[in-house]
Order: sequence, then C-alpha cells, then structure tokens
Amino acid sequence: MIPAEFTGGWVRSGISLDGLPPVEDAVVWWLQAPVRHADLRLPVADQEPPTSFAGVTTWDGSALTWSRELDLEHYDGVDVGTTSWDGADLLESGTFQGDDGSSVSYVERWVRLPGSSEPLCALSQGAVRLVRAGDYAITVSDERASGGLFTATAWTLVGDEWQVHHTLPGVPLAPAPPAPDGHTTGWTAE
Repeated sequence: MIPAEFTGGWVRSGISLDGLPPVEDAVVWWLQAPVRHADLRLPVADQEPPTSFAGVTTWDGSALTWSRELDLEHYDGVDVGTTSWDGADLLESGTFQGDDGSSVSYVERWVRLPGSSEPLCALSQGAVRLVRAGDYAITVSDERASGGLFTATAWTLVGDEWQVHHTLPGVPLAPAPPAPDGHTTGWTAE
C-alpha cells in the first residue's frame, strides 16, 4: 500500500516540460486507491491523442511507480515520479523519453478533487478495472485481445447516480461503477 496522503482523486492543473512555464491542455484525472490507480487524459484540442491506463502503484519512500496493467498506448516504460508538496498540491517530477529519443524532464502539479477522500476502492470485472475515490470513479476496459475495444470513462457521483464527466471519444462508455450503496455484485475487490 502507498501512504494515505497520495490516495484519493487528483486533477492535473499544469505540466512543465524541460523547465518551461507550466501549461494544461488536457482534462487529466488520476484516481488512487491504496494499491490501484486509474488515469484518463483527454486533450482539450486535437493535437495529442487521448490516453488512459490502470494498474498497481508502489511507493519507495520518495517516488511513486505506476505499473500499467491496462493501457491504451501499450506503454512499456517505467512510470516513476518523485513527489513533493507545494501546500496541498502534489508535485510529481521525473523524466520520460521524447519522440526523438531525447530525455525530457517534467513537473506536474496535481490538485485534490473535492470529496475524493473516501470511500476508496478498486474493483475488477473481467477485463474491466475500476477505481473509486469518493464522488469520482474511472472505469477502464481493454477488450482488444478478444476483438473488442479499449474504453475509459470518468464518472462523478451526483446524488445516488453516476454521471459521465469525460470519456474517450468515439467509443462506447466504459461500464458504469456499481451503485453507490456499497453492493458490488459481479465485481471483485482488488
């Protein structure tokens, strides 16, 4: 399990690449349960493709590592971010390999989504992974191995009903989270 201060729902409010001023050109949600994560990123404009992934998160005392089990892009690198705090905002920094093979440094600023501290859970149902953080959930489904689609949807809880916040364009919605009453029939806790 990772430390409790990292669990919950996070929205990225900016990313700085190679020391340039931070920008935010996507809707980016990261939901973190004690062991599992789900992430959905949709560009505001069409310059970049959307991305989504889900898997296991580990902590080594200074950095988080996200191991992707389901991934729209089939990313085969190691996703490691060193963490620090700026007030209540989480700063994640590290490097990744650019399209030209160069090393690109980054700093991402993450702001906690209100109402995302509990309940926290991670569930699975076949090729579907779900992470819930309070009033937010992300479902990710990868049916491509059996001729299906990759789908991902971010949900918000409004009253007793899950409503779509954002989803991968051009594909059906990923399965909705179970009812918020705590009954998870058909889902397996992870």
